[in-house]
Amino acid sequence: MSAKGPEIVVLIAPVHDCLNPVKIEPGGKKIDPSSLRWILNPSDAFALEEALRVRDVIAGTRVSVMAVAPSDSEEVVRECLAVGADEAVRIWEDRMEGSDSYATATVLAAALGKQSFDLILSGWRRADLENGQVGPALAEILGLPQVTGARKVVPAENDTRIRVHKRVPGYLTKLACPLPALVTMEKGQVLRYPSLAGRHRAVRTEIPCLGLDAIGLREENAGVSGSTTRLERFTPPKPTRRS
Repeated sequence: MSAKGPEIVVLIAPVHDCLNPVKIEPGGKKIDPSSLRWILNPSDAFALEEALRVRDVIAGTRVSVMAVAPSDSEEVVRECLAVGADEAVRIWEDRMEGSDSYATATVLAAALGKQSFDLILSGWRRADLENGQVGPALAEILGLPQVTGARKVVPAENDTRIRVHKRVPGYLTKLACPLPALVTMEKGQVLRYPSLAGRHRAVRTEIPCLGLDAIGLREENAGVSGSTTRLERFTPPKPTRRS
């Protein structure tokens, strides 16, 4: 932790709005990009809010946002700047297309290895693909302690630890965790709205985009070649018969 305050990195994922109908391309392995509408992954929004609340308490805290996402979803990253994130970076190039959870975690680990951080926050799962694997996989790759499915992060008086509130069936458990650490958020506190000044700043802020060479990762470790799973095909849900 720096003398000014903790460095917090919030991992966000632009996801497809599940209320927006999508079209599947011929062959069944891709979704027609023209039918997609990007939104911020809901649980990632709670992670960002939690980071901003830590900054409200500890002066000097910096909150940065990191996303592995294509250029057409950059507006979602700017929304995080409008809400209050200090800076943002987007990681993408065509060779990352088709990355599964493990390959995505590998990309993030390489990017995080180029900077300092005290705490990594993210949502506990993606709302579109319904997986919750990137956070835990990233913690394992980086060798970090992790707490999954948290509800609240409370900075401890000791700068080397944080306290985390986690819900278990019927109970709310309070845990202590050494820093640096990774915490995934299940739900959280009421989200704040972006201010007009925040929106103006988000529009003017330049968001750097890093490729594989910039983060020091080889091509075989990203995209389809770096993935441990293979997508066979997309299929629309079967229509249900009304009774």
